[in-house]
Amino acid sequence: MRSSVSPEPENTRPVSFLTDFGYSDEYPGVCRLVIAGIDPGIRVIDVTHGIPPGDIRRGALALAASVRYSPPAVHLAVVDPGVGSSRRAVVLTCGLHHFVGPDNGLLSLAATVLGGVEAAFDVSGTPVRAGDSDTFHGRDVFSPVAAELARGAAPGELGEAIGFRELVPLELPEPTITPEQVDANVLYPDQYGNVVLNLHEEVLDGTFFTEVDSVQLETSLQKTEVQIGRTFADVDPGEPVIYTDSTGYLALAVNRGSAASRFGLGPDNQLRFTQVASGR
Repeated sequence: MRSSVSPEPENTRPVSFLTDFGYSDEYPGVCRLVIAGIDPGIRVIDVTHGIPPGDIRRGALALAASVRYSPPAVHLAVVDPGVGSSRRAVVLTCGLHHFVGPDNGLLSLAATVLGGVEAAFDVSGTPVRAGDSDTFHGRDVFSPVAAELARGAAPGELGEAIGFRELVPLELPEPTITPEQVDANVLYPDQYGNVVLNLHEEVLDGTFFTEVDSVQLETSLQKTEVQIGRTFADVDPGEPVIYTDSTGYLALAVNRGSAASRFGLGPDNQLRFTQVASGR
């Protein structure tokens, strides 16, 4: 594809790339080829293509966890179950970073991590499309837009400015916290079976979590005491532990095992934490 936008090599930025395309099909590679066809000098950094299909929340959390370590870049993210519908293709500008992807909440958490959205653009009708498929906007819309942004194009050259307060938000369940108990939801289990919860360490300041060494955990299947630790090795092999993961969220793990399997937990399942009864 021949670019219609004048390059500015000194401003070329890397493109981070996150999708739910998986690794068995050609989709990620085709997107990379589109970018290379516009400018073979653009560096593409694959964050992951292993997001569960259509899991916008998981994609948003992974994107937010990664961008905090990024130099100024273009972040191309495609988890798009609404492709071909009326949902918009957007560019969000946050300081020296641009996000490119569907307007379905996927980009919002990462944008917040980088200080919030400063400007937003609808690029659904961008003049730099690579093709006309209704089902592969990753190739035809998002990749060429990301490439042009990486070369130094202004977002306004690629689409129309829109009100960023009208962007679709990411829907995350809110925990319920009282002096006696904490009700949480599972955000996702990772590939090791560690169960990440919708409890960021900051929301637990001043609660009983910060004053005890263990808590009572109740799920739909069982009730058990779980130690609070820093690492998996704080408990014996096969024992559960609550810890703060590398992104600041609380997680439930089993040392050398799977907490998801042990406790029968998956996305959106509910858990309750209370103080361990005295005298035990």
